[in-house]
Amino acid sequence: MRVDPFTDVFAFLTKPTYHEPFVMVVLFWLVALAAIVIAHRAWRTVAGQKGAQHLAHWLVRFIVGAMWWQQAQWKFPTDIGGLRYWTEQMVQHAAFPIQSQLVETLVLPAFAPFAYAVYVLEMAIAVSLLLGLFVRVSGIVGALFALNLWLGLYRSPQEWPWTYVFLVLLMFVFAVDRYGRSLGLDAIRSGSAVRDRRP
Repeated sequence: MRVDPFTDVFAFLTKPTYHEPFVMVVLFWLVALAAIVIAHRAWRTVAGQKGAQHLAHWLVRFIVGAMWWQQAQWKFPTDIGGLRYWTEQMVQHAAFPIQSQLVETLVLPAFAPFAYAVYVLEMAIAVSLLLGLFVRVSGIVGALFALNLWLGLYRSPQEWPWTYVFLVLLMFVFAVDRYGRSLGLDAIRSGSAVRDRRP
């Protein structure tokens, strides 16, 4: 149950839940710390990284990466009941019958492997955004993932479809504008490539 944004964020950052074991809280802090170290290194060593725009891109990318991490945790493989419920909702509320039929005939009969794949995919997107590594790829994959949710839950009375539209657009912007090249590993890799090409 949501309390208020500040209490909820603090709880996410410090307390394990029945969905998220303690090791995942520790792992999040390690990845977050790595993201800060990477940003600091890019700021100091990669030309053109010192600026408000890169800092803003990093902050937005970090927050959205943390959101992907948090949302993956309620799909932790030891507790997939919530994911199954929302997958079944896609059968009832998809915008187009073909998506309902695909979920009902292909996804639900093989739900356990599907649930693991969803968890791994969401965690990969989260880590990619947090570290700024392969952000163009994770932006495209995340946009497609959110597009699937938008269409799959479009007619659900419990959802506001524009939420997914905004996530699709945001992930698309991450890919197109190369947000990983703002204080991320993508910036360090591209900076190294430029230095390696110099005579």
